[in-house]
Amino acid sequence: MGWLLVIALQIYFVVAGIRQEERAGFWSWSKFFFALGFAALESVIVVLPIFLVGIHSRYFGWACGTGWAIAAANFVWFILTCRRWRLPDGRTSLQAYREEQGKS
Repeated sequence: MGWLLVIALQIYFVVAGIRQEERAGFWSWSKFFFALGFAALESVIVVLPIFLVGIHSRYFGWACGTGWAIAAANFVWFILTCRRWRLPDGRTSLQAYREEQGKS
């Protein structure tokens, strides 16, 4: 039953975060769905070797290591791409963040 509380709290924090970002003008639905798709892709890259290569295979360590290395490189690419992503007002996420930090 505790997992229901965890899920409810997670939903609350996600909705609160989205509303806060929308008020600040930083929210982008396309970026959100891109992030969800990316998370699914990363999960497949990391989990696929476990199902395709048997745990007792001598190649298991190499397959998992390669999967994690590809996932790490892909994550770096994802961060760089998101920093250049344009918000609805034409600014990049990085520009908007820097402007917001300058106001404080």
